[in-house]
Amino acid sequence: MIRLCKSFTIIFLLLIFQYLGATIAFCAVGAENDEDPLLGVWEGWSWPVVVIQPPEGWDSETGDVIKLAMRTAERELSLEREAIRGHELTFMFSDLSDVNEISTRLATWRAMRVAAIVTFADAEFSDALAELCAESGPSLIYAGGEDTSIKSPVTGRPHPYLFALDLPYYARANALAEAASMERPGELAAVFTDILSGRLARGASLTSHFLMVRNMTPLEISAAAYTQDQFTPQVRELEAGGTNIYICWLDAMATLSIWQNLERRHAGSTVYYSGPQRNILTDADGIILVDKDVLLERNMEGHRVITNLIRDAFDVAVSDPVTAARAYALAKWVIGAYREVGGGDVPEIAYSLGRIRNIPLMDEMLSINPVTHRPRSRKYGLLRVGNKRYESYGSVDVSSAEAVE
Repeated sequence: MIRLCKSFTIIFLLLIFQYLGATIAFCAVGAENDEDPLLGVWEGWSWPVVVIQPPEGWDSETGDVIKLAMRTAERELSLEREAIRGHELTFMFSDLSDVNEISTRLATWRAMRVAAIVTFADAEFSDALAELCAESGPSLIYAGGEDTSIKSPVTGRPHPYLFALDLPYYARANALAEAASMERPGELAAVFTDILSGRLARGASLTSHFLMVRNMTPLEISAAAYTQDQFTPQVRELEAGGTNIYICWLDAMATLSIWQNLERRHAGSTVYYSGPQRNILTDADGIILVDKDVLLERNMEGHRVITNLIRDAFDVAVSDPVTAARAYALAKWVIGAYREVGGGDVPEIAYSLGRIRNIPLMDEMLSINPVTHRPRSRKYGLLRVGNKRYESYGSVDVSSAEAVE
């Protein structure tokens, strides 16, 4: 009787899956046989985890790397003697790309008792999915999430079913303040911003706040960055008053203008830039910026380790070790939650995802903060312009509890 009920359950799920048109693309790379990749899901000994494709699609190099890395973590679990109380995980690589199909596909996944979804999609697509998952599940984990708020505007706390691997965009304000306080502790710092950009102005304001927290004295200066000469009198006045720290929440051209003003008078000051690497700044010796990805990009030993892990599993050399490391970390995060719960209950998995420790991301071992649903801290690399390139200049730790979304 039990076996008959189980068969009916499997048939029912298969019919739902087919009826709703929920085509899922699966990766069988490294498979030792031609069995259905969903066999464990249908027979009940493997829990399904959906993975949303990157903008390039699953047939791209990026897609291949993600699948290989996550399959490596999946394979490691399957080779354990008991796995998770006799159960494994199956990462299902969805071909979903149409925003209009999200609600239909989500209904299918809920019928399949999917408790976790990992998304590599762009912000627009992922945010549309997040709207449907945020308060009722399944848990949605952003592979990035820097430009996304996972907090409820009502409670100020993270939505119960939303998580992200990266810290929010304004974490760079923390990183800049920390870098400046390490370089010149206790000094006055000029914080420049573009009055016409709300995003930059908020970053400058937050940087000023975090400088004060670190016992430094910030002085905010706002002007329209497109009229770059407007900064000249302020720079001269600040220089005359002995200011040596200039933090620029400006575009690259305006930042270069400030650096040139200081360089002409050999001020010996330090200029910090809030933006990403730009070729236009490679002649501006001494400018410092923060970068959330550079430590992964330049970690040759970390590249070797993740490449070898995947090669040992599938005899394939990956082309993008950074993407592989991120995908592997996300897979280990999900596996850790299932291991802790010992089952696939949706609310319990969400609770556990917010508390997992020891997630390997190259040299970093991440722990998730239940208050933020992001890693407790992340390392940001410091880059200093010299010899017409961006040279590594150390790192700073940024706490997700301190960062603002």
